[in-house]
Formats: sequence, C-alpha cells, structure tokens
Amino acid sequence: MSLESNMETTNYSLIKLWPEFSRLLAGDFTSAEGLSAAFVAALFALAIIFSAMSLVNYIRASRHLSFYKRLLKGLTVEQLLDKRRELINTALQNQTYGRLWREFDESLVHIPQKQRLCNTLDAAHFFNTHTISRGLTENRLLAAVPGFLTAIGVIGTFVGLQLGLESLRELQPANTSVGDLTHGIFGMIGGASIAFMTSVWGCVYQCAV
Repeated sequence: MSLESNMETTNYSLIKLWPEFSRLLAGDFTSAEGLSAAFVAALFALAIIFSAMSLVNYIRASRHLSFYKRLLKGLTVEQLLDKRRELINTALQNQTYGRLWREFDESLVHIPQKQRLCNTLDAAHFFNTHTISRGLTENRLLAAVPGFLTAIGVIGTFVGLQLGLESLRELQPANTSVGDLTHGIFGMIGGASIAFMTSVWGCVYQCAV
C-alpha cells in the first residue's frame, strides 16, 4: 500500500484528544494514556476550583452592588435631602454594606440655597472595584490562574518528552535487536503523546480563562 493510500485511510478525530480518564479509576499511572489523563485531570481540577472561586466572588460583588441599587431605586436628586436620614437608617441595617454608605453620607453637605445635597468627594471614591468587587478584581490567586495552568501543561510536556527519550537511552547500540528498537520507538511515541496532550489542554485552558 502506497504512502498516499495510507494517508487517505487514516482517520483523524478530535475525540482522540479526550483523555482516557478510566485509566485513573483503574490506578494506571504508568502508561502514556494514564499519565496524560492524570495531567489533564489536574488541569480540570484547578480550572473547576478557580472557576468556583471566581463565581463566588462575582456573586458577592453582585450582591454588594444590588444593595445600593435597591437603596436608591426610584429616588431622584431632589428627593435625596428629604430621604437622607431614611437612607442612612436603611443602609445601616446591613452591617456589611451599610458602613460604606455611611462614609459616603458623611461626605454630603446640605446647600440651603439650592435645597439639595452635594458631595464633597466624588462617588467613585467610595463605590469602586476596590470596595465593591475587590475579591474578584484584585485577587492575585485568580490572576495567576493562567500561569498555573500553563505551568502544568509545560511540566506535562517535558515529563512526556523525558520519559519518551528515556526509553531510547536505555538501548545499547552494540546489542540492540529490532524488537528492542521497536519497543524504544513506541516508548518515545507514548512520551510524545503525553507531551502533546498536556500541551493542547494547557493551551485550551489558558485561552478559556
């Protein structure tokens, strides 16, 4: 069979990029498929953990922001003076979020000529990403997630290459049979499979986050 006919009969499927996680359940950590599944499982676990952390921090920030939206819902600038005490009392019912509103309220001054409240400090000084969503926007651990995932992918790549080359290094040139050479080549292919599998999934996760 010619090379061209071999290429035509070769089937390439993206399904083959999916690791064989069943190997982990069987305790197989020595084969190329098992090691590939282990590295990708580690990537999965980190991605899920950090995604959950991001979701929790996002929900917290959303609740914080929604608190002030509900507090000011339906109010106009002209009504703020009359509703000032009511607003501060309502805000202080929530000890977690009310303190920030009280600090903002202390920056407001009454202008008798205009019969309205004016702020001495910009509202962004109190209500910003640092005070409302610090756990999401300033979390160094979450910011380092792409680096973690890439590092695991790179480690898996070099481990696979090292294991693959090790299978060839053990061969003795003087008394190596065809069977030994074939075994070494297949070992190198298995190591390359680990390397490429972890590299692919490491890049996928890095792009996703």
